[in-house]
Amino acid sequence: MAKEVVVHQPAPALTGGRRIVAHLVVATLAVSVAVVAAWVSRAVWRPGAVSIPWGLALSVAGSASCVWLARSTVWSLGLTAAGGWIVGLAAMLAGGPGGDALIIADSLGYAFIFGGTGAVVVTAGWRSWDR
Repeated sequence: MAKEVVVHQPAPALTGGRRIVAHLVVATLAVSVAVVAAWVSRAVWRPGAVSIPWGLALSVAGSASCVWLARSTVWSLGLTAAGGWIVGLAAMLAGGPGGDALIIADSLGYAFIFGGTGAVVVTAGWRSWDR
């Protein structure tokens, strides 16, 4: 009995209008991921005297995963996702007209800003020198 040989075809390249639409969709999704991640980053479990910032870990991991997922399709989409995430973060840092702030200037807030940004940038540029 002969074995069946499966030949995998490479995915079609994003060209022209599809490439532009894909970048716009990824950037929009990355902005929304940044907003949701900032909201989740405030969640802390306090079993007694210990505080476990599970929301911070989840938000940084989710943000990096968003960029990694975009980057796994086309390398430039990872850079677009990182840029969209940073734009979303900058929009939240600007605050609202009444002085409202989504990211508070405390240890959790700073950990989210620097940890999330670092994770997103490193994920977008990871192993880019091989290309």
